[in-house]
Amino acid sequence: MAQHIATLPSSRDSAAARRGRNLRRIGIVLLCALVAAALLGALGPRAGTTTASADGYELTVRHGQITRPSIPVPLEITVERAGGFDGPVTLSISKDLVDRLDFNNWYPNPDGEATSGPDRVEYEFTPPSGEVFHVLLDARTAPGQLPSADRYAVAVVDGQTGRMLVEADFRMAVLP
Repeated sequence: MAQHIATLPSSRDSAAARRGRNLRRIGIVLLCALVAAALLGALGPRAGTTTASADGYELTVRHGQITRPSIPVPLEITVERAGGFDGPVTLSISKDLVDRLDFNNWYPNPDGEATSGPDRVEYEFTPPSGEVFHVLLDARTAPGQLPSADRYAVAVVDGQTGRMLVEADFRMAVLP
């Protein structure tokens, strides 16, 4: 004759049973909320736009707000200046952003590159013939990135004096 071995404690009171049931329900609701957020696109890649203006310049940066490793991330920079540009357009970009992204190409390509301190990289471009300068960076989030939510900045810099003319800062979150 086989002996019956109990798998539950023999003295489980109603409060413990109710607590266990409620914890399971909470877990199911949280799991359903996570799946619903994923289905609605709240956890997937998302782009944002940040605009700043000063000293007659208007800087617009279209950037990734939420991204994941190894997927394309937008980075478009538009600089507008009434009356056009007197000389080369110098953009300063957070070095951490340059390190975080894997750049494939620039449209147009910069004429020069320089390090401006430990946390900035500057790129110099030929001035456009009109009042709008637009640059598109074909990039993706570098593979193997750890989850983070950091702030980055893009600025227009006076190439002669190194003075920051206008700066736009934004946050980009990298999810696992």
